[in-house]
Amino acid sequence: MTPSPPISEPNAASEVSKIIDLKALLSGLRFWVVSALIILAFFAGRSALEQRANHALTDTAQTTTAITFDAYSNGVTSVLYDPLGNIEYTLEASRQVHFLDNTTQLSDPYVRLYQESGALWNIIARSGKILAADEDGRIDQLDLSDDVELFQIDELGNRMTLTTSFMSLFPESETMNTDREVTMITNTLHQTAVGMRADLKQDTMTFLSQVKGRYEVQSN
Repeated sequence: MTPSPPISEPNAASEVSKIIDLKALLSGLRFWVVSALIILAFFAGRSALEQRANHALTDTAQTTTAITFDAYSNGVTSVLYDPLGNIEYTLEASRQVHFLDNTTQLSDPYVRLYQESGALWNIIARSGKILAADEDGRIDQLDLSDDVELFQIDELGNRMTLTTSFMSLFPESETMNTDREVTMITNTLHQTAVGMRADLKQDTMTFLSQVKGRYEVQSN
């Protein structure tokens, strides 16, 4: 009688095969999970380093901005005299900041130009910038902006007012110029133009283009 082959051995081999396959599967999943965690940790660390670098750059930029000026003051009044001791002009400002590039930013500048004839020109604005000044504090050029107003009142009380949005003033030569729209108003004249040059020593103003005006006669 031929013995029948054992039945348990194939089942045992099958169970072993199943165990081996399960271990291989678990081993594969573990490998990919660990790899994914490593990749995530790498990018998280890289992101943190980039954020720190950006913060460092921002802090550096803020520090650089903070040291672009070397002096500031509130409530400034400057008086400039000619060689004979007469006042040439005065400059007042509610605040001034001097920057390292030798420019000075002014808040609410008010300039008064004195002339030998006794006439007085007044110039006010909301902001101003001194582009350069010599060692004696004399201003070469002062740029005025935002609600610039030039006005003069003569001995009879007549007022002349000129307004614009921007104007460059040269105190030494007492000249001014602008390429912006200007409006001049007197007791009898209302005039507008684009661009203007003024020589305050000669009491002359030259309007450059688009000049329009009308005379107004005041009634008693």
